[in-house]
Amino acid sequence: MRRLVVVLAVLLISSMSPAVAMGSGNPYLDAQTGLTYSLYKPVNTLGLTQTKFALLTCGGGGEQWTYVRFGKTPKQIEIMQVMKGAHCSNPGLSIQLPSVKINGILATLHVYCDPTKPAVAKKCSTADIAKVGGYFYFTLPGYYAMKATDIQVQATGGITYAQLLSVARSFTPASTKASN
Repeated sequence: MRRLVVVLAVLLISSMSPAVAMGSGNPYLDAQTGLTYSLYKPVNTLGLTQTKFALLTCGGGGEQWTYVRFGKTPKQIEIMQVMKGAHCSNPGLSIQLPSVKINGILATLHVYCDPTKPAVAKKCSTADIAKVGGYFYFTLPGYYAMKATDIQVQATGGITYAQLLSVARSFTPASTKASN
């Protein structure tokens, strides 16, 4: 009888769709099974290979957020995703430049120029992204009845504004199945 209960429990657990996706070999799909907001992945990573994928605890509580890194120091693209409205990462001191439309969605653009040095900050431009780094911050809609996602895509180590923009424009849903 005990053996039958164990077999039934294993069959029940293995038939649940989130459990099936766990361990799929695709970290985006594995992470998506435990989140209520949509995950996205970049199609263009400037030829940099993925070197890290992590689900991190949000300091303010709530759902975990994702951190993905492509490349190694100094040349890196970092992508942080969180449920819309949650504030989990702290990008650091930067200067906000005029917003940019990315695939029809307004994105704020930040450059890591030092705002405590007004003379330098006043001259800060998109050209400085290749020197000091910068990031786009924007919100993508939820898919398959999931919540919207705030995305920060950041570049350092000589990546130019045009390259950062091309990465930001390349995001696509991480899942192609409504069951996730």
